[in-house]
Amino acid sequence: MGVRHACISPGARNSSLTYAFTEKSKITCYSHVDERSSAFFGLGLAKSTQKPVVLISTSGTAPANFYPAVIEASLSRVPLIILSADRPNYLVGTGANQTIDQQNLYGIHVRYFADMGLPNKKLDVLQEKLEEAFHNAVGFDYEIPPGPVHLNFPFDEPLIPESVAEKNIPSLTSTGQSNPEFNVEIPKLTEATRPLIIAGPMEGNTHQEEIIELAAKINAPILADPISQLRYGFNSELILAHYDIFLRYADIQPDLVLRFGRKPISNVLCQLLNNWANNTILVDAWQQYNDDCPNFIQVSILNYCREQVEKIDWQGGTDWVNKLLSLEKTVENEIQKEMIFHEGTIARVCFESLEDEGQFFAGNSMPVRDVDMFTSTSYKRVNIYSNRGASGIDGVVSTALGMCAESGNSFSLLLVGDLSFYHDMNGLLASRDGMKLTIVVINNSGGGIFSFLPIADAGIDKFEQFWTTDTRLNIEKSAELYNCRYYSAQNISELINCIQESIKKDGVKIIEVKTVISENIIAHRNFLEKVKLLFSNN
Repeated sequence: MGVRHACISPGARNSSLTYAFTEKSKITCYSHVDERSSAFFGLGLAKSTQKPVVLISTSGTAPANFYPAVIEASLSRVPLIILSADRPNYLVGTGANQTIDQQNLYGIHVRYFADMGLPNKKLDVLQEKLEEAFHNAVGFDYEIPPGPVHLNFPFDEPLIPESVAEKNIPSLTSTGQSNPEFNVEIPKLTEATRPLIIAGPMEGNTHQEEIIELAAKINAPILADPISQLRYGFNSELILAHYDIFLRYADIQPDLVLRFGRKPISNVLCQLLNNWANNTILVDAWQQYNDDCPNFIQVSILNYCREQVEKIDWQGGTDWVNKLLSLEKTVENEIQKEMIFHEGTIARVCFESLEDEGQFFAGNSMPVRDVDMFTSTSYKRVNIYSNRGASGIDGVVSTALGMCAESGNSFSLLLVGDLSFYHDMNGLLASRDGMKLTIVVINNSGGGIFSFLPIADAGIDKFEQFWTTDTRLNIEKSAELYNCRYYSAQNISELINCIQESIKKDGVKIIEVKTVISENIIAHRNFLEKVKLLFSNN
């Protein structure tokens, strides 16, 4: 059914499932002692391979530890298939050890739930529920987006019989998504003089070329989110990267906005989308769960772009395009001059250190914003990911390791803050032979993003204790604990050298870069003031 990988956490009650996957299937299995890490590892694996990944756990609180990754997968539309082992129903509520009520454990955060009942010799029910779960996981009929599904498997003792009889397993019919005809007429776009395309976060690379073709046809600049898989790897001057900066100071009024993908990272752009709502069309194969755009067309992005390219016989104004290209160039020139060592330049150095076909994972919450602000468009093809569904900081290390698990020799890099790193240090145990991941940890002694918010200036005495939360973590000792190579960088030159040196080594490498929150805030504000002055003078 398209499943190629399973993440399994040890236990007794799930012995039958573990046996079936490890001994009776050709599915590649990963063993994870930590269920929370296992789930995020599977999330990263599913993101990078674009295939559903199975998660297997024992009963009790074990599947509850999948919950944060399940929420993230739901909101970011990533297919996970959760197989939780359970005690028989007659033990639930009796005080039996390691027994909880696992029915609908994840509530609305899964696309489908079924309790499989105790094993029996009839496989038709098993087949039916597996197929239904798979359809829901991959968004097969386009009624709901891809996401996690949950099958609960009760087992009574003996968990593994003395002999396992070979059975003729019926073949399952689902090998991929269907491609139904959407019951919607695609209206021809009304002629516009100031068209704009916004490409938000998207996994996969199946329709980027068509978006660019449509943009060229109507002469529309593309504001490309770093996780749109469109900012890097394409040769088009219409793709813009620095809108988060120039939209703060330049007044643009598009008369047509085409949106593809989820809501962008840039808060500045999201606020403007509210003002542009009446002129905005959101195109997606699935009705959004977390989007309030009033004008929604449910159709595949690829088909929409192709049909519009055939229908349209008009172009947006040249002056409009030139204006946005000029804004982009002004910011780009200033970024190229920015050599002060702060977290924005660290993000830029990390991206520029990647090779073609490299993989980049940007942690929440400041790293991904710095990637958005300070990385430029590039002909270099880079697959970039971030957990932007629920935007939590848990599970980042594990997700990045899952991302690079099947990447072969491609260089992979994770940019993460010290607080996120601390939250998922256990994830370092998920590394396997052959994995190559460089982790750049920005150690600013706590949650640096809160210092950019108004609450930091509110005069609260215990702001540092209850908002910035300095862990006082010794990153070097953490690296030693998990058998990772450790590097330390004090400036841009040292960071570049450390990354280049880490590329030559196998396994997980950790580069610690210490920054000071107050100095970082001043550097960001000074840079924005320089850009603001440039625009005011023009």
